[in-house]
Parts: sequence; C-alpha cells; structure tokens
Amino acid sequence: MKFVLHPGLGYSTVHHIGDYLRNHGTGHHWIERYRGDIFVFVPDGVDEAILKNEFSDLLDPVDDTVTDRTPRR
Repeated sequence: MKFVLHPGLGYSTVHHIGDYLRNHGTGHHWIERYRGDIFVFVPDGVDEAILKNEFSDLLDPVDDTVTDRTPRR
C-alpha cells in the first residue's frame, strides 16, 4: 500500500514513522520522493494497519488505480 505524507512534513517525520514500523511492525517499508511529495510504501497488511491507525493524521492512503489515464491521489 502507498501513503503520501501531508504537505509541510519532512524526513524527520518519515524517520519517526520508520522507527515505529521497525519496532512494532514488520519493518519492511520504503520511501520515495516524487515531484515534491514524499511517499511511504508498505507491502505488509500489519504495517498498513499501523499506518492507518497510528499515523492517519500524518499520512493519506493513495489510490493508484487509473481510470481515465489520470493517476489518483
């Protein structure tokens, strides 16, 4: 699952989230930056639940389905 960090937040927030995932989840995640946005990817359902429950005030889930060739966020 892919999440986007809220605008105005930076890498210190991402490091905090990564540390939390390593301590309480599987620890498998990666971060990408694209056109000014910072994305957090997690392949595991446990980590996805952690991000949705613990970090919903910092991250939004991203829907990558393409219907009319316009990626959705």
